[in-house]
Amino acid sequence: MGNSNEPISLYSRSRIHDICEYAFRHQRTGEQLTYETLGKKIGRSARWVSDVINGRTTPMREDAEDFVQACGNHYAIRMLKHLYGDAPPPTDPRLMGSLTVSLNNLIKQCRDVIKEAEAVIEWERTRRPWQPLTQDDERILTHLGKQIEDLFQAGDDVHILMDERYGIDPVIHQHNWLAEARAMEIVVSDPRELMRRERQEALMMGGTSR
Repeated sequence: MGNSNEPISLYSRSRIHDICEYAFRHQRTGEQLTYETLGKKIGRSARWVSDVINGRTTPMREDAEDFVQACGNHYAIRMLKHLYGDAPPPTDPRLMGSLTVSLNNLIKQCRDVIKEAEAVIEWERTRRPWQPLTQDDERILTHLGKQIEDLFQAGDDVHILMDERYGIDPVIHQHNWLAEARAMEIVVSDPRELMRRERQEALMMGGTSR
């Protein structure tokens, strides 16, 4: 199966100012930021903010992220993340009429993932490890991967609507998840610890550490 390190995005880098303009025109901060007040929040001048919005300046990624986050628009945040290949693009707002609709879609996607995951479990149970992957094998795995991406998209849609309808910032969910994951030692918080654990696993498997 081929791999690519190229980010997948519907948007070109030249459209960053469009995303920033959208974020500015549709702020969700509870206050109406001006060029000057937005500039102060992110350590930039009002002229710089104007230049970004009007396409005269193309901000670096970090500056663009500061810009859209200061505006509090999670559609724009999703668009910017997608531009850099870190998230799916936002769903068309016309398909997100209510939180109930999005939750029902999330439930459907969960069921679809479970169904495909069970199929892959059965496939792997009957497969001999030394057998090369066939086109049918790749099709089974890539279909599961596609269903997982659908689930990620559905989950992000629910996050956005909880924010739009009830003011529950998605960042809250990220903080809560991270705190629990660290407490349960699900994630590795130190790169050197990750290297230590991989060396330890290699020794246990009879390999050599590097």
